Amino acid sequence: MEKNEKELKDNNEMSENENPTTSESTQDTPKKNNLIYLLLSIIIIAGLVLGISKIVKSCQNRNDNDYYYEEPEGEVVSYDRGKINLVSPFTQDVLVKDIEWSNGYGSSKDSIVLFAKNGKRGYCNVLSNKIIVEPTTYTKAWIFSEGLAGVEKDGYIGFVNTDGKVAINFKYSYRGNPLTEFVFHDGHCVVADSSNKIGVINNKGRWVIKPLYDNIETTKEYAIVYTKGDFKKQIDFNGNVLNDGIIDDIYDIYYDVNYTDVSTGEPSEGRMKIENFFEYKVENYSGLMNSRGQFITPPIYTDITGISPTLFKATLQDYISIVLIDQNGNVISGRTAKK
Repeated sequence: MEKNEKELKDNNEMSENENPTTSESTQDTPKKNNLIYLLLSIIIIAGLVLGISKIVKSCQNRNDNDYYYEEPEGEVVSYDRGKINLVSPFTQDVLVKDIEWSNGYGSSKDSIVLFAKNGKRGYCNVLSNKIIVEPTTYTKAWIFSEGLAGVEKDGYIGFVNTDGKVAINFKYSYRGNPLTEFVFHDGHCVVADSSNKIGVINNKGRWVIKPLYDNIETTKEYAIVYTKGDFKKQIDFNGNVLNDGIIDDIYDIYYDVNYTDVSTGEPSEGRMKIENFFEYKVENYSGLMNSRGQFITPPIYTDITGISPTLFKATLQDYISIVLIDQNGNVISGRTAKK
């Protein structure tokens, strides 16, 4: 009996001696966790700083006057001590040193990479490791499309082929028109002539739609052409007009009215919709049409609002001057109005 009591006492003493050790271990665990969290936080912050610095560098190197491009992910571009190099996607050998930017590399279909160096544009075939156009001549350039790439020299656009040779001569105006890119789609490209009117050429440089317009949108089968102050037209690539009365949208016209509120007997103001006339839009310009679909005026105004069911206020193209037009589209002059 005494022996059992002694063993029980010894076991209790051992348990009491173990408790402090267990407590100290438990206290150390949060400290270790805090250290791990601190290290992870430092790593995450460092990664964010590196990512932001790359984005800032990309924005600084991009020239928005050429075209929009995204910073490559490194497949054909490498960074070495602050320098950007064009490299082979297979061996990482440097092909062109100290470039300013590149449009990157997506697949073998995009094997010819556009790059900029010393303010000039060049092309490099990253599959054959060959520079096909040295960055010495062209001040603007665009990506290859359907085997051709637009390049600018002395204010005019020409096109080079995949060998870097001029395939279409420099005879299309670069400045003075709304065009921002020169790429082929379905065998056609929108370009401008020396008078800055816009037309469409084929891949031989021949006009398939003559340069007579201010804006053009192409599809595979036809183009929608627009001249300021006129309707849009649908034209095929043989020059045939398929539809000459295209507009963009139609809006209701309202005029202000004064009336007496029947519930309160008080004078009130409101708006009344004109039933027989509508404002239509072509690009940013307005015209007047009736409910029978007849165009009363050409689209030569910037806005049309109602004054009465048959009288309208039309804003001119300076966005300030206003004239009054009647239901027949005639401008009413105060000097000639009958008293």
